[in-house]
Amino acid sequence: MKEKLANFDPFTFIIGILSIITAILCLRNPLPTFRAVIIITGVLAILRGALKLFSYRPVLERTGWFTFTAGLDIFIGLLMLFNLQFGMLLITFSFALMFLFDSLTNLWLANVIRQVEPRYFIVDVLIAILGIVIGILLFLSPALSIFSISFLIAMFFMLYGIEMLIHAI
Repeated sequence: MKEKLANFDPFTFIIGILSIITAILCLRNPLPTFRAVIIITGVLAILRGALKLFSYRPVLERTGWFTFTAGLDIFIGLLMLFNLQFGMLLITFSFALMFLFDSLTNLWLANVIRQVEPRYFIVDVLIAILGIVIGILLFLSPALSIFSISFLIAMFFMLYGIEMLIHAI
């Protein structure tokens, strides 16, 4: 095993290079990257709804609400696939709300942190307030949200590619 890890792995090297190229493409083309996110999310919503309907629902006793949410997943997924503007709004506002709720939760948890480790309290409060401001900005400017999501995807591919190159060599 150790000898195998010590040798050059061309497959891992190629994956690393392709991941870095993907990261560069995501950074150079944020709108197509975001459209891909919308399409993938739409397909996943449809698959999740189908999974609920055909795999989980038959084994449950009460299925009314479960059937409704499965149908809603499929409906939202189809809307995202066939109406990109809807998908764009849904994802950008969801991203902004996620930022806001997560930061508000962290602000609330800062009181717990203060009791456990007072040194981190100020840092946690400042980061939570910064997150709230960013969440509001993302909510007010969907374009900022689009570019942020595309940038985060690019950074994931870049870091993954670098990791693969390190493992390959």
